[in-house]
Amino acid sequence: MTKTEKRLDSMLRKALTCACENIKDSHSDFSHLTHIVNLKKPTNTLQVTCYFVDDLALSHAASELYLPAIESEINKQLTVIDIKPQTINFLAM
Repeated sequence: MTKTEKRLDSMLRKALTCACENIKDSHSDFSHLTHIVNLKKPTNTLQVTCYFVDDLALSHAASELYLPAIESEINKQLTVIDIKPQTINFLAM
């Protein structure tokens, strides 16, 4: 891993951690998020997966239209490092 990739990885983790904490503050049934990325092509490969505590919590978030707000928070934090995720997925644990 090059120095630039290490720096990008660190900034990406910080941005996603901030997004995750903000989402958890506003949505109590949100559990955590994970990501997969190729640091050589971060814009084309970043995939974020958001997890809710159970299927009921995920269904509730979808029915109350919370998912667009969660996507917006993730995108807002990633804007700071000029990366847009290729996909944002929502799953239940």
